[in-house]
Amino acid sequence: MAAFVRHRIPFAGRRSVTAPATCAQRHIWNLMQEQLPDAAFYDVCYWVALPGRGTAQDLLDVCAELVARHESLHTGFHRDADGTLVQQVVDAAEFEAEVWTLGPHDDPDAVREAWERRMRHTPFDPARAPLIRFMVTVVDGACVLAAFCVSHLAVDLTSVRLLADEMTRLFDARAADRPLPPAVPARQPVEQAQLEQSPRGRALQARARAYWCRQLDAAPTTLFPDRGGPAGPVRYSAGMSSRAAALAVPVLARRWRVSTSVVLLTVVARLLGRRAGQPSCTLRLLTANRSDPDVRGTVANLHTEVPVTIALDGDRAEDIARRALAACTAAYANGLYDPDDVARLIASARGPGVPVDLSYCFNDIREEQALPDAAEDDEAVSGESLRAAMADTVVAPDEFEEGETFFIVIDDEIPGWLRVVLNADHRALTPSEVHAFLRDIERLLVEYVENTGGDHGPAAAVGGGTGRFSAAES
Repeated sequence: MAAFVRHRIPFAGRRSVTAPATCAQRHIWNLMQEQLPDAAFYDVCYWVALPGRGTAQDLLDVCAELVARHESLHTGFHRDADGTLVQQVVDAAEFEAEVWTLGPHDDPDAVREAWERRMRHTPFDPARAPLIRFMVTVVDGACVLAAFCVSHLAVDLTSVRLLADEMTRLFDARAADRPLPPAVPARQPVEQAQLEQSPRGRALQARARAYWCRQLDAAPTTLFPDRGGPAGPVRYSAGMSSRAAALAVPVLARRWRVSTSVVLLTVVARLLGRRAGQPSCTLRLLTANRSDPDVRGTVANLHTEVPVTIALDGDRAEDIARRALAACTAAYANGLYDPDDVARLIASARGPGVPVDLSYCFNDIREEQALPDAAEDDEAVSGESLRAAMADTVVAPDEFEEGETFFIVIDDEIPGWLRVVLNADHRALTPSEVHAFLRDIERLLVEYVENTGGDHGPAAAVGGGTGRFSAAES
């Protein structure tokens, strides 16, 4: 039977310092305050498979090295005397790690999943660093799997992936008794805060503020008028796993000369705009905000959300996609902004009592989203083959949870399949409409591939009015 021992592991960083919180840290802090009392809502769990060699002590040593290397992992947060959120880097402390020893009939994945469920109900105290916990499963004396749970204040999805890759490299070196590979030079959050308060940082924030003002002027007041129902949010999630979508998206990306992410964004925007009867659609894009080379390897929360308005006029889907690409490029260039100032802009955009609802999010968490190279097998992706693949599509309830009116996540963890998960407020989309919306994404992709001109034919098949549709990252 599986049994575990909980350890308190010391680490030593290189400095102790207090600094203003960054824009991204304040953004997540604000979201976390809105989610209270569920303080663990923005904690993230991630796991890596290990090669079945090396000891638990090797893994614990690697965890201590990771925490020491990345200041975000040993930073706490609190408000100072004047109410300003600050980040406090500590130079020494302890973190928690559980070592699970498994018997011959124990399932490492089941043990890890049970640990993750427990972590989701064990919130961090943001004032007490470090904001990360680890676990490792051991079979016959060798490590086979490791996982960590970390606060979103400390990391974003890109950081989680960087941490997982670094953990694997460090563990391989430790298990083979080789020197540990050095840390990748990267800007730390304290220096990010200094940049944001510099003349350059303030200029970037002023430019982003002007961008937000333009977006708020152009955004529809809402895409989902409240149809009534019980007071308070009641949300439902479903996920679609589709081979047909995975085949269709790269074909359309090459045909339209846009990224695969823009193809999916175009389809989602067109469905939303058609439902709302609007000539444009405004969504929030989630981005890692890492165009600066100095933060490409940074393990920290650099997450931001930027609005993008996509004009839906015209018949050709390709034209809409090209406009969406240009709009996204402008949006991502304005990712550094003061979240408190933007919250005030949103609240006052149309005057008292007429708020602009930007509670529609598009989050493509796939690692590869760029325009794919030309493929010789594009000709083999026909309408007939796609419709045959649609027979394998599965749409089912999902545990994904968010706090927005409409939140869609794109992933491709299973090769050859595209997974789209949609979480929606029941006042916007009922459960059956959530399922239908996912099916419509797939159907529209297939129809665009069939219709080489990308004209208005597929759009006319999308339900409108009350939202009937014939029938989803890091």
